[in-house]
Amino acid sequence: MVLKLVLICFVFRMALFAEDSGVNTDATSSYDTDEVHDYLSRKVLIFSSNLDQIFSGGFEEDQNASFNAERRFSEQIDKQEKYLKIDQAAAWFDDFFKDENYLDIKNKSFVKVQGGYLYDKRGDSALYNKISARIKLPKTQEKLQIFIGDDAQEGGVVSKARHAATNEGIGIKYYLPLYGRLFSNASIGLSGIDNPYVKTHLEYPILMGRWLFKANQNFKYSVEAEFDEWTDLYFDRKLSDKELIRILFQRSTNNRIKGMDYLTQLSYMNMLNNGVGYSYYVAANGRTKDLSDTTYENGLNPQEGVYNYSLGAVWRQQLVKEYLFYQIEPILSYHEQYDYRPNYLLRFTIDLYFGYKQ
Repeated sequence: MVLKLVLICFVFRMALFAEDSGVNTDATSSYDTDEVHDYLSRKVLIFSSNLDQIFSGGFEEDQNASFNAERRFSEQIDKQEKYLKIDQAAAWFDDFFKDENYLDIKNKSFVKVQGGYLYDKRGDSALYNKISARIKLPKTQEKLQIFIGDDAQEGGVVSKARHAATNEGIGIKYYLPLYGRLFSNASIGLSGIDNPYVKTHLEYPILMGRWLFKANQNFKYSVEAEFDEWTDLYFDRKLSDKELIRILFQRSTNNRIKGMDYLTQLSYMNMLNNGVGYSYYVAANGRTKDLSDTTYENGLNPQEGVYNYSLGAVWRQQLVKEYLFYQIEPILSYHEQYDYRPNYLLRFTIDLYFGYKQ
């Protein structure tokens, strides 16, 4: 009965507004249908969000409650718009640099062929190549996908412990239904004939003021490496339409390796035009335990603490339309393996990409 009374009062107030404003069915009314619809829709949302305040505080507080609700509603819209702006900027950079974690979350089909050369002044220089593919299976409502290759991020200098067993091989990935902004998938595959594995991936974005925070959590069990798990925490801030700052924290564990491995990286990304982009980054790798049962080639044992400092830059340019790119990445590294003496690396890469575009 009380609810009916509230609804009658609400309709009566709308009618009074219509009379005071001169709203009628005449075509010459000062308010057109769209304006009235927008006003009523907004009032319905405000009324809906404040029913509890109406019952608890009385009808005499309705004017103040409506004002507060309208302000909260506007703040929610502004927050959503900020989230979309930062998320779209971060997605644009991730798409340009072909971040495969991003491509996996988008659940789009693509094939990427990568080849290049890594020069290492103090270590072993070598050619390298890689093939990655994601193919959605038809008639599965975009739930299943065949994948080939490695979905681990390879930009910059990353922890060897984390990527010791991340060669994905071939398998099938299942995308779970979205729960709000929570993205998740599970996969089963083979990293070699005798090394099957299962893996899960979770990602959740949150807007924190002017920063977009994204938390990624991964769990993997394989016959060879047994249990791996790692966490990626991204903090993205849009400086302009063509500039982005990213802070990355990574941590990882493996049940066969003592302690935890971690990485901290600060990056600045910029786009000169639609086909050219670059980034600078500074990074530090570390571990929480000494690895006394492991030795480097020079006989030193890996020690607890930060074991590598690095400073790098990435220049990426489109060669042919949106499917052929080249990338140059000079790196200055100070690794404990070389007693923290400077080491110079240069990575040159050619990417051939077909499939989803932002």
